[in-house]
Amino acid sequence: MDLHIIGPLATPAERAAVDAVLGPAESGWRGGPRDSGSDGHATHGGHAARSRRDLLIPALHAVQARIGWISQPALNYVSRRLTVPPADAWGVATFYALFATAPRPPVVAHVCDDLACRLAGSDELCADLERTMGAEGEPGPDGERTWLRSPCLGLCDQAPAAMITTAGTEPDTIVAAPVDMAGIAARIGPGVQGWTSYGDPPIPQAGQPGLRLLARIGVVEPTSLDDYRANGGFQALARARAIGSRRIIDEVTAANLVGRGGAAFPTGRKWAAVADQPARPHYLVCNADESEPGTFKDRVLMEGDPFAVVEAMAIEAFAVGAEKA
Repeated sequence: MDLHIIGPLATPAERAAVDAVLGPAESGWRGGPRDSGSDGHATHGGHAARSRRDLLIPALHAVQARIGWISQPALNYVSRRLTVPPADAWGVATFYALFATAPRPPVVAHVCDDLACRLAGSDELCADLERTMGAEGEPGPDGERTWLRSPCLGLCDQAPAAMITTAGTEPDTIVAAPVDMAGIAARIGPGVQGWTSYGDPPIPQAGQPGLRLLARIGVVEPTSLDDYRANGGFQALARARAIGSRRIIDEVTAANLVGRGGAAFPTGRKWAAVADQPARPHYLVCNADESEPGTFKDRVLMEGDPFAVVEAMAIEAFAVGAEKA
């Protein structure tokens, strides 16, 4: 693909941020110095170029973490490095609320104003920030800090929530929930660094009999494999291997499990369709994305009982004959 890119060049800092993710540019076609010899006759493209498009978002994150925002020259450099049309890169950079395509201070407090956080007082928190730091999105008194309203941060069970990002040579992200004005002020002060562990109250149902998905949350140490095994971990996988893949699919079908993505498609039918597909290899992907406001179940499971997610993936991979998961 021959990309026609005009405008000023990315700064050395922007290029370094992108190169830290993608590696050095291997030719002038990919953002490096143009060699009048080899670069004048051939460039790499096709499948090799398309296979790197998944690095677009990591590259944009790298620029924003280093500079604080994504300039047009930086976007052009990312496009050249990945052989992505600038319009596509621009579409991605402007789609996500946490990406910035205009200059802003390096320290930003993103205050969630979605459903749960509003009910928990985020509007009052934003009013306090406006009185203290100035209008939303405008540099504060020292020019180094600002605040913004943010879409759901996935911490609805601990609202109100905020995420403080600091751009620079040592970028940092701090998440705090529940948080108040004093908490934000303490976290955006000069020299504050490090991931702040937000409040981690046990789920209201912790320890109650009859729980299934939440049975181990608040009971086991999430990172301990031994603790997981001691509380019933991997017993389901052992049973699944004993009864065989077809019986697993029959059990899932009989249980009337359905997808949670909105269409409520029967899970057993989906598993059977993959298992019966002669084309190889079979892939299994765990979709842990939660884009709907007010949803945080996947985060609770992955943080509180992560090995259960791994075990569930192993069972499904065995059932559908997935070579990669």
